[in-house]
Amino acid sequence: MLANSQMKEGRFLKLAKGRKLYRRMNECWDRGGLVRIGTATRYSDFQAKHRERIKLGASGSLYMSLRGTRFDCIDFCTFRFTA
Repeated sequence: MLANSQMKEGRFLKLAKGRKLYRRMNECWDRGGLVRIGTATRYSDFQAKHRERIKLGASGSLYMSLRGTRFDCIDFCTFRFTA
């Protein structure tokens, strides 16, 4: 068993940040807002009806599907919320 001093610092930080961002997206959609996700080449606007296109992975990474069943990691994208 590990003591607190032996644990890695920020061990669950990525998971906590991913949950916080996912929760913020859902709160924005619940208020009738729009989430804009920007990659290096394009922006995509998501409304509440597109909620199933975004999912949170077990490690805290966010994934987005634009077409079909393929999900791409969006950890390094920009996020804008409008309510």
